Amino acid sequence: MMPLSETGVLGATGGLIAALALGFAFGWCLERGGLGSARKLAGQFYLTDLTVFKVLFSALVTAMLGAFWLDRFGLLDLGLVYLPETFVAPQAIGGALFGAGFLVAGLCPGTSCVAAAAGRADGLAVIGGMLLGVLLFNTGYSQIAGLYNSTAMGAVTIDDVIGVPHGVMVGVVTAAALGAFAIVSRPFIRGREGGAGAQIVTPRHRGAVAVAAALGLAAAVADLKPADAVSLAVEIETERDHISAPDLASLIMSGDPALRIFDLRSPADFARMHVPGARQATLEMLSREPLRRGVTIVLYSEGGAHAAQAWVLLRMRGHRRVFFLREGMFEWLARVMEPRLPIDATAVERADFARAVEMSRFFGGVAHEGVPRAEVPSGYWNTGADSGSPPSSSAAASSRQSANRIIAGIRRRGC
Repeated sequence: MMPLSETGVLGATGGLIAALALGFAFGWCLERGGLGSARKLAGQFYLTDLTVFKVLFSALVTAMLGAFWLDRFGLLDLGLVYLPETFVAPQAIGGALFGAGFLVAGLCPGTSCVAAAAGRADGLAVIGGMLLGVLLFNTGYSQIAGLYNSTAMGAVTIDDVIGVPHGVMVGVVTAAALGAFAIVSRPFIRGREGGAGAQIVTPRHRGAVAVAAALGLAAAVADLKPADAVSLAVEIETERDHISAPDLASLIMSGDPALRIFDLRSPADFARMHVPGARQATLEMLSREPLRRGVTIVLYSEGGAHAAQAWVLLRMRGHRRVFFLREGMFEWLARVMEPRLPIDATAVERADFARAVEMSRFFGGVAHEGVPRAEVPSGYWNTGADSGSPPSSSAAASSRQSANRIIAGIRRRGC
């Protein structure tokens, strides 16, 4: 469904229909692969049947390589993919409980539904156990809330944590998966699975391995070298080079530890007002700043020009997750600090404004509702979709005057 659901192409009804169709297809594939059998799944833990390992790692490598290269060619925007936050201790405990339940029951959540749909009693029993677990968790949540929210790391990936390019990690995981496939294909493993003929390596298998190895190696090499002009042009053309002020506010509110914000304006402007957590920087400083690979870098200036130059500079240095506020500090003030809802607002504008009100309160701003349409600034102050072109000089001057007024008001409120 991604990115058709995130971009609104499917719509609410289309998303539900697609989810239903994909769910049935997923269940059908699991049943056809024999993964509705508790005996087959439990064999994973005793090394007597490694079907689960082969299926899951094949799916992981296929999805990982496909997503990486579709994103690289501009056909898929991985930035739209929701990345759950990491909580080390509770997720480690949850993983251990999940594994124990998997071993005892011989089924996981997905395969238990498949087994139940096929009329197996063990599948129905596992579903009942899961529902009971959900009930117990919600009933006793207040007792474990501290543990549940502890050791937060934010929305991070493995390559973020160890500081290597995303493509290198793709190559490493691909190599590890292919190495594991080679091990489980050895005669002594095949024998435990039911005889030497249980696994026959065909030319098709060898071809799939060769393609996966080539794509994994290319991913690692692609992210080790600086970005080229063509790839930068694709990112700019597809508008993957910028971030909106509300999206930046969401990252700040979530406490994302991988977020780095740089203000390219003058020290005086930075002292007057800046985005929370930002650092004042210059192009020369960013050219030598020791930034860890995998961090999310957001740049902004007064109108975006310096931020756009800094974006190119950092992308040429090999950083992948670099974005800039196209309309700079003006957009932050207009859409986060002092959002305005015109009296004749559309349904879409009202929905966006509800989100803006929450953000405005968080950052100490004030939202204005029911103002005349003429008093909703245009140009840099566009609260709807980006216009795609810079505002006129008169609009920019008007925006600067409004910015000065808003900054003064915010300072008087003590924020």
